[in-house]
Amino acid sequence: MTWLLIIFCIAVVLSPLMWFKQSPHQKRLAELRSGAAAVNIQVSLHRRPDARESETALEAVCYKMRREGSGGQRSWVIHRFSQRGWESPWAGWRWVQSEADLSWHKILLEILPELPLNVTAIIATELDVGAIWSERGDHQDLLKIAESLGKLKHHAENISH
Repeated sequence: MTWLLIIFCIAVVLSPLMWFKQSPHQKRLAELRSGAAAVNIQVSLHRRPDARESETALEAVCYKMRREGSGGQRSWVIHRFSQRGWESPWAGWRWVQSEADLSWHKILLEILPELPLNVTAIIATELDVGAIWSERGDHQDLLKIAESLGKLKHHAENISH
């Protein structure tokens, strides 16, 4: 009986420590996000690309790459899996908020088919290019996203000079 009491007391003391252990899902996300940092990608919470002005919840995850350049470029967003916005030249993708200049169309034609299915949007601003990603993929998906963002970044820097 004494041993049961001792084991129970130890279990009570140690049980709160188990809360600090990451779940497998949390561990996978941490690995993806540290992998993103290793390839110069910043991860941040973001509004859904197709959100209305009144919808301010940060419910999407944006993997973005900072770019060099003088800025002055118009921001644009292309997304899929929602009917908001207007049609783009690429099946399943729709512009929302603003459309990219024609100079972007060739690079978008190249990268959009290569993106993992769980990338729901591509965003370009004066400061960075980004991908809204559900993080349901693996490290290979992260590398595809990094390659695509690198191409977009390179294009943005070339047209700003």
